[in-house]
Amino acid sequence: MKFIHIADVHLGAKPDRDKPWGEEREGHSWQAFTDVINRAKEEQVQLLLIAGDLFHRQPLMGELKEVNYQFSRIPQTQVMLIAGNRDFLGMNSCYRAFTWEKNVHFFKEEKISFAELEELGVRVYGLSYEHRKIRERRYDRVHVQEGEYYNIFLGHGGDEEHIPFEAESLKEANFDYVALGHVHKPMQLVKNKVVMAGALQPVSANDTGEHGYFIGELGKEGCKVEFFPLRYCEYAALNLKVNKEITTVALKEVMKNQIRKAPPHQLFKINLTGDSSLEAPLNLEELARMDRVVQVVSRCQPDYDLEQLKIKYKDQIIGRYIETLEEMSQDEITKKALFYGVEALLTE
Repeated sequence: MKFIHIADVHLGAKPDRDKPWGEEREGHSWQAFTDVINRAKEEQVQLLLIAGDLFHRQPLMGELKEVNYQFSRIPQTQVMLIAGNRDFLGMNSCYRAFTWEKNVHFFKEEKISFAELEELGVRVYGLSYEHRKIRERRYDRVHVQEGEYYNIFLGHGGDEEHIPFEAESLKEANFDYVALGHVHKPMQLVKNKVVMAGALQPVSANDTGEHGYFIGELGKEGCKVEFFPLRYCEYAALNLKVNKEITTVALKEVMKNQIRKAPPHQLFKINLTGDSSLEAPLNLEELARMDRVVQVVSRCQPDYDLEQLKIKYKDQIIGRYIETLEEMSQDEITKKALFYGVEALLTE
């Protein structure tokens, strides 16, 4: 049996709305979702597993109709769908009154149940969120029912506020495959067994690296999955070490040269480290306005003349603070604490 596993599609999200490419980014989640539907149709995939947060927020009725139309294009595919913490089943959620296509199985409650697909010999277990947060370890209580079926678990969570779990516990629950969502980085927590699909496309600059979906084969010999990236957009980290001599204009040239070498679908989060000049600080806002730059984060160490500061503030708290920390072992952590502490005291 062939299946596709996706999660965190976040339809309706508006990444980079303050950037020139913001409108284009808004359409990427819908385009990527349509790509998955097309792949399921082309390859006659029998099962589509959607592990929560299909929508970025509470879905509108028109959006549900559009998604349902896409599902109608793959009548040969059984669609298994749960609501996550973003598109949870609120009291007035459009999910509650919506009528899905016959091939769609939507888990309507915040308690674990299963859908039995006799024609495939599969049972799919799962629950939908009815609240934004679920702190209880709901998945610790799931048990596979007796019967000659393949068993798949569909879950969403993995942090303290969204159904905490351990991959090893899910592995030991005797499911043939565990399809997870919520964490945006795609990863096989237990190879070919417990898999976090990751976001179908990145939602923020923190979602660095490739994103896409998994295609799997489940049979008597076990399960095997393979990741397929979708490259509408990819956020990449560009780490640059600067010194106190570099200017904003010079740094822009360095950044342009680095970005020019990268694939056109990549956008960049710039991380600056090193020494910064107090007399001519870098203009971070100007750097952040550059083409294909999403964010600029500076972790530069200010260029303080500690000897001069000790003399100037000899009998004050700043002078005593510098002397105390200088007497300690000068590892990197202590050095950073020294500079950040001086900066805090000077700006009080």
